[in-house]
Amino acid sequence: MRLVALRGQIVTDYEVWPEGTLLLGEGSIADVSPDDSLLDGADEVHDHAESLVLPGFVDLQVNGAFGVDVASESSRLPELCEALLSTGTTSYLPTVISSPEDVYEEALPAIGSPQGFGAEVLGVHLEGPFISVDKKGAHAASHVAKPNAQLLARLLDLGPVRMITLAPELDGADGLISLAANRGVVVSAGHSDVAFEPAYDVLDGQVAGVTHLFNAMSALHHREPGLPGAAFAHPRAVCGLIADGLHVHPEMVGLAYRMLGPDRICLVTDAIAATGMEDGEYRLATRTVYAEGGVPRLGSGSLAGSMLTMREAFMNILAFTGCTVAEAVRMTSTSPAKLIGEGRRKGRLAPGYDADVTVLTPDLSVVTVWRGGKLVYSLEGE
Repeated sequence: MRLVALRGQIVTDYEVWPEGTLLLGEGSIADVSPDDSLLDGADEVHDHAESLVLPGFVDLQVNGAFGVDVASESSRLPELCEALLSTGTTSYLPTVISSPEDVYEEALPAIGSPQGFGAEVLGVHLEGPFISVDKKGAHAASHVAKPNAQLLARLLDLGPVRMITLAPELDGADGLISLAANRGVVVSAGHSDVAFEPAYDVLDGQVAGVTHLFNAMSALHHREPGLPGAAFAHPRAVCGLIADGLHVHPEMVGLAYRMLGPDRICLVTDAIAATGMEDGEYRLATRTVYAEGGVPRLGSGSLAGSMLTMREAFMNILAFTGCTVAEAVRMTSTSPAKLIGEGRRKGRLAPGYDADVTVLTPDLSVVTVWRGGKLVYSLEGE
């Protein structure tokens, strides 16, 4: 077996080894060391002395990026997978917001087919359609559906659904939660006007967490803490969070970090096709979105996803919270992988884990990306 060694500042679960070595085998990590003791067994050595070597980012909410919309252009998913590598993302959940049934019928099977050697598709995130019309955000009201077990079962049969966002307060939502959870789908509360007590109750049951905390949900109020308060109060709730400084004020990002800690936050981009592109007009499923000054909005002025990348989210969480690099890695890689049941093969630099690695320069630019032990992106064009 050919072994490749990466030298640099190796980011482990709780610390950074400033002169460590990561040994990549064929597909998985062979070994990791705080020193250079593994170099003798390597067939190839890449020296990144001043750079951070960390597990590839895992993004649980990607509507699109680099001009590709997941829902309406599912045939272009291989392009998106390849382009995401430049942001340090090595695996992700393509996300489909509330849509007509024919969109699901085309997109979900396409997402389930092989996508080449770009960022790995870990499954589908169904964001809707069983959400609150009052908290629909950028979702089209006409495509929001009342809880329907037959419809959900059909959607689950169409493709590899890994995660679903729904509003738990809707009549019949409890049946959907059980159906999804019993089929191994992670259920997340979002686009919801649920009050604190019922929110806490579902988090005590089969709902694992909250989608894009604070956004499109009941407010955190001192007399009615709503869904955010329930997430803070519950000891196990895991929350997605868009750390772009726009969707959530940096001080509120800091509050969430202090309340939840790095093991209960999954940084997500909620990126749309405009991400990585110039200002202009883009698609978000059936909606038209206008990107201006790095901000995507509907014609009404409402925010419609983001233009954030995971590299930027990593950089922002360090700035907004003062967390350690190791803690930032847990929020961008380890915790997301655990939430969707990939915690034994993704999100850590440890022997036996997938050899998915992102290397960041001192200014936190992506310099190289490895997936499955193969060099799949290099800033220098190696």
